[in-house]
Amino acid sequence: MSFVDRAYPQLVRDVLTTLTSGVAQEVHRVGPYDATAQPVVVPDIVLERRPVKRVSVVEGAIAPPQPGDPPVPYTFGLNDYTLVPDPNDATNLSTIRFLPFGKKPAPNTEVRVNYYPRTSDPTPLTDLNVGSAVRTLVEAVSKELGVLYAQLNLAYDSGFVDTATGSSLDRVVALLGIARFRAGYPTGTARFTRRAGSTGNITIPAGTPVTDGAKIRYVTADAHDMLAGETNAQVAIRGATPTTPAVDAGKLIAFGRAIAGLDAVINDAPTTRASSDETDEQLRARARSALLASTKGTLDAIKFGLLQLPEVSGVDITEPPDVPGELLVHVRLATPPSSPDAPLPPAVLQRIDELRAAGIRVNPSNAPSVSLSASVALVLDANARAAAADVHTNVAQTLANAISQSDVGKTIRTKPLIAALLADKRIVDATLTLGEKGKTAPAAGTDYVPASGTFVQLAPGDVSFAADAFEGGAAPGAAIVVEVKASVKLSSLTVGVSQSDASTEITSKLQQLFAAPPAGRPITFDAVLTALRNDAHYALDAAATTLTLKAGDQFATLAQGGSYTPQAGRTFSVATPVITQ
Repeated sequence: MSFVDRAYPQLVRDVLTTLTSGVAQEVHRVGPYDATAQPVVVPDIVLERRPVKRVSVVEGAIAPPQPGDPPVPYTFGLNDYTLVPDPNDATNLSTIRFLPFGKKPAPNTEVRVNYYPRTSDPTPLTDLNVGSAVRTLVEAVSKELGVLYAQLNLAYDSGFVDTATGSSLDRVVALLGIARFRAGYPTGTARFTRRAGSTGNITIPAGTPVTDGAKIRYVTADAHDMLAGETNAQVAIRGATPTTPAVDAGKLIAFGRAIAGLDAVINDAPTTRASSDETDEQLRARARSALLASTKGTLDAIKFGLLQLPEVSGVDITEPPDVPGELLVHVRLATPPSSPDAPLPPAVLQRIDELRAAGIRVNPSNAPSVSLSASVALVLDANARAAAADVHTNVAQTLANAISQSDVGKTIRTKPLIAALLADKRIVDATLTLGEKGKTAPAAGTDYVPASGTFVQLAPGDVSFAADAFEGGAAPGAAIVVEVKASVKLSSLTVGVSQSDASTEITSKLQQLFAAPPAGRPITFDAVLTALRNDAHYALDAAATTLTLKAGDQFATLAQGGSYTPQAGRTFSVATPVITQ
């Protein structure tokens, strides 16, 4: 029997109905009916204590606005139903009939009715008004019943992950072997970036590991859905243990577990120690993820159970077709073992033993790695000719990072990798050839399929480049013009100096600064402010001053704390600055 919560007003109403010789909460089940018919006909409800003098309350549930949602509680009114007599006796009112165009109870739901039989005994109570002795006693008893119902409802809700709160939720999730993160854990946010070319929604589960590529490990505190069309997602993260150190911005750069469709992760701001405990919603999100590993005996239970361990970054499970009752579990460790034959950590072996089904033999081993080599042919924008070396470095690192995040036994597809490279606007087109290091490479664009139970790695040094081709833009050797636009705010002007005078002077100083800046030497924003200063004539508002440098379809904005490094072959054209006060 399921628990039905009841509020104080309902209790007062039902107690008064019973005291006055009425029938309270008579339950009738509404069977299935055709909700698409015109008009809709709901089966009649025949009351038990007939004939009936009057009906006081009809409660039930109507169909939800969206299919699949639970029915909505509703109290039906006189516009929704009528009391009709027995067909053989016009004086015998006994049936509730729902009107064709009123609200109707949803199919297969219950309807509760309060009513007064015509043959009920007269009540000795004469005053039921608010403030009377009877009404006061009824309300006092109903209040105590309401408190008991509330306590029962709280106890009922405390047994489920979705409704338990506080210490009750702590006890529920303890069944899954997880505990609430307490104050003192390092917390922050991580920015997840979609892989170029990927489509649709991407789910980032709670508990997804984010690392520095070595020993520091954080996990996502909430589940997050990156919607189709979104390229970035900011997700809250927490240290995996209380002893996890706080880290500086840009320290967390690697996935502890590959997620299809994601290309990169980074913490844009430093993490700090939390001053409060993990919230109930965050704990529920982690508990739902842990439920994936709570069912024992299935392949998914073993896989997700192992992925919950900080030592594990990937798992591949196969069932040999010729050996019934045996599983081969290949585990990729977060910290590479000293040799492929090294034993797995005890925690991994213990978790496998906990999750395997009785009578199933599991052969666990370290997943061997395969080193790849890559050959890349690039078509660059002609304006990027001087930056070709920098483009090559970025391409090699992008390929290495993307391939290092692939899961065990998963195919490495070249098209998503090429799409990731084309995110660099300096690259017009790219051709990629992947193959095992030291072996004959396949045809360009061929996907690499690793052997079952293995994972692949690519070192940046194993990426080679064909001669670059160039498309569009300036001819080889032609100077590239960089347009310099300044937006300067003056906090004050000296008496006798006009804003036009200040604009002329600032323009002259900018032209001198960018007349022939040395290539490769950074120009800092502070250096720009120093060059523009003239305290005898005006004062600059540094926070509201910016400098924009534009070459073709590329631009950079210089503000407080920033810098710009001129490249060889650049000439600068200074536009009249925008001066405000």
